[in-house]
Amino acid sequence: MPPQLPHPDTVIHLYRHLLREATYVPPYCRPWVTERIRSKFRDNRRPNIHKAHQSLRYLRSANAGHVSRTLHLCFLASGRLGKRRRQLADLYLAKEPVVDSDALEQKPLFPTAKDTGSSRKHRPEEPPIQSWLDNWDVQKIKAIAGAQVRNPSINWPKQMRKTYDPAFVLPKENAWGRPFTPKVMKRKEQKHYAKLLADLMPPVPQGEWDLLQALSLGQAETDMFNVPSRRTVATTPVASQDSATNTAPEWNWEAYVTKPVRAVERGNSRVFKSLSGACDSDPRGQGKPIGVKAFSPRRLRRSIYGRVWEASPILTKAKGKFQVTFGGARRELSPVTNSDLQFFSGVDEKGASPKGPVAHKGNKRLNQAL
Repeated sequence: MPPQLPHPDTVIHLYRHLLREATYVPPYCRPWVTERIRSKFRDNRRPNIHKAHQSLRYLRSANAGHVSRTLHLCFLASGRLGKRRRQLADLYLAKEPVVDSDALEQKPLFPTAKDTGSSRKHRPEEPPIQSWLDNWDVQKIKAIAGAQVRNPSINWPKQMRKTYDPAFVLPKENAWGRPFTPKVMKRKEQKHYAKLLADLMPPVPQGEWDLLQALSLGQAETDMFNVPSRRTVATTPVASQDSATNTAPEWNWEAYVTKPVRAVERGNSRVFKSLSGACDSDPRGQGKPIGVKAFSPRRLRRSIYGRVWEASPILTKAKGKFQVTFGGARRELSPVTNSDLQFFSGVDEKGASPKGPVAHKGNKRLNQAL
């Protein structure tokens, strides 16, 4: 549970609380969270105080051990969600620029009447239909979408649809059996790729992919798996006197009269308790919050870093084709102990025993059943 920290009143006080909470997040996403907080306050003269308070509660809940919120922060830092995801898509999925003037001259800016297939000489040449899709490499998008569909371990944060190829999705004729005009087909193609890009996991740099692999396999440095402990909360003399006299807080009966009980007690529920930081004074209270776990190095490696690595691909090109490699370690079963081997003595790999049922020591009821 997050401790009962004082509520920040001023903007600078809120800014310091956010930076302090950023030091307790996992080491992988700590630089991104810190830089995001600084840029939000420096770029905006009047920051949104309401959203800043929401972010502060979110960070406190994640640092208290909420697994889903901590995983969401790592997804934002790795570019699986949010602003960095769009930046990685613009960097790795855009068309490569022309390197020399010869390649630029090979492709004319406007097609001629012969290129468009027009047989009318008096018909003026129409410029091609300009689209935002012209700046994206469609082959890269198809390669990543196909690899993402074939990888069943990627089920969050985005689920790719199985029919990603526009040749099998987009219709070629209208309701009267006539082909669509080029303008309508271009608009349908844009809409299809816009939905496809919304679910696509963009590639990550090779160095970051190697770091995620080391974190998932436990081969990184020990500091990457250690979360610093929280400092003790400073108390004012007035608060220390109140705790010494054990004075109970005053009951706000006006809220229970003017508002529904579910609205007043919302912060004490198990779902929102990690966000509000409320504690049960009565042992018959709601109980422990939902989704809060203790972050051990093993939990960070398997529940956080492993899932981020599974959703992070790298894009390479070999022999004119794009190859996509998603992360993911093959989890092997732990070896069987000597005490458990007696149950499998005389049994082959298929589970059959050539000598019939095997007698088990110390289990008379099981031997009688056999």
